[in-house]
Order: sequence, then C-alpha cells, then structure tokens
Amino acid sequence: MKKTIKVLCVSDEVDLFVYSSAIRERFGDIDLILSAGDLPAEYLGFISTMLNRPIVSVAGNHDAQDRALDGPIYHYHENADSIPGRTILPGRTSFSIRKEAGLTILGLPGCKWYNGGNNQYTDLWMSLRLLRMMPRLLLRRLFLGRGVDIVLAHAPPKGIQDAPDPCHQGFSAYRWLIKYCSPSLFIHGHVHLYDSQLQRTTKVGDTQVINVFGHQVINIELEDHR
Repeated sequence: MKKTIKVLCVSDEVDLFVYSSAIRERFGDIDLILSAGDLPAEYLGFISTMLNRPIVSVAGNHDAQDRALDGPIYHYHENADSIPGRTILPGRTSFSIRKEAGLTILGLPGCKWYNGGNNQYTDLWMSLRLLRMMPRLLLRRLFLGRGVDIVLAHAPPKGIQDAPDPCHQGFSAYRWLIKYCSPSLFIHGHVHLYDSQLQRTTKVGDTQVINVFGHQVINIELEDHR
C-alpha cells in the first residue's frame, strides 16, 4: 500500500503566493517543507509556524554564516526549544542525512566557488566531502534500493539546469552522486527562473532533478508498511 507525502519546496526568492495570509488555505495539506537556500529566516519561520510542519533547509551562497545557516541542514523555528522535533543546528557541521515525514534527505549547502564569499566550494572540495559519505550511501543503496530518497542542494549538478557563468555553474560531483546513489529526487535552487516556460525538471536515470526557485509542490509516493 502506498501513501503520498506532499512537500512544499521553496528557494531563492520570497514568493508572495506563499508569504500570504492565505497560506493555510493554499498549503494546509503539506507534510514537509524543504528550502534550497538563499531565503530569510523570518520567511522560513513564517511558513513553518503557519503550516505547523517540519522544515529542512540548506544554506545558499547569499546566506550569512553567522545565522546558523552554514551547516548543511537545519530545522528552523523561532521557538525551536519549545516545539518537539524542531531544533536549530548552529555552527559548522558535517554533511548529514536526516529523516523527516518518512523521507531520508541528504543536505548539501552552497554553490561553486566564484569570488570567495559565503558557502562557496570548489568542485574538488565537494568531491572529497562526498567521497567520505559514499560508503554509507552505497550501503544504503545496496540494502534499501537508494542512497537517500532526496538530495536537497542549493546548487544544481554540472550541465543539468545550471548556467554558463561562474556563479551558477553546477558541481560535477553531483553527477556521480546521482549515478551511484540513485535518489528519487535531486532538489535545488540557485538558478533563477523568471520564465514560466523554462524547464524545471530533468530526468537523469531514475532521478528527477527539479529546480524549485520560488516555490514548487511535489507529491512523493512511499510504501506504507502499517
């Protein structure tokens, strides 16, 4: 038997369709919120509070490192200590896999290095960091079929929904991460889309790569073992 997990994804721009008094009417059936970065903490706090759902986010290159956003993944809520399951993870931490709403999520912060600003990494640095995680991810794929259900990144893979300028080029390391870990979804932002006709989704093997600039609602089917 399958169940559907409904996920609200946001990234890069405060979307007034989401940042609205009608948010509960529009997104009240959401199970999980994912942020691909470059968004104000106040905006994420508003979404989490109004929908009363867990929120998981990665840092973008425009997120300051002094806002507990330099870690790879965090749960945000203004009153995190008083709300079960919602905590802020301050400071630098290693890349991590977390589970929310029945989904395993690998968080990957930042973008390709271009001017030495916050949360920017070289392809070599990202490759080495992911190589440290590969034994665990490959074991998960061997026994569970996938390394993780979702990769949540700020930047796209190289050559897939990225752009030619140095700031918006993707990581080549993400290409082999998709190949060997076979996530169901690779969710990213960073590349702004202002034309509704532009392609948001690209199929790579068994993985859907989705640019969630602004906001996107994604339905994910899971096996219900109850």
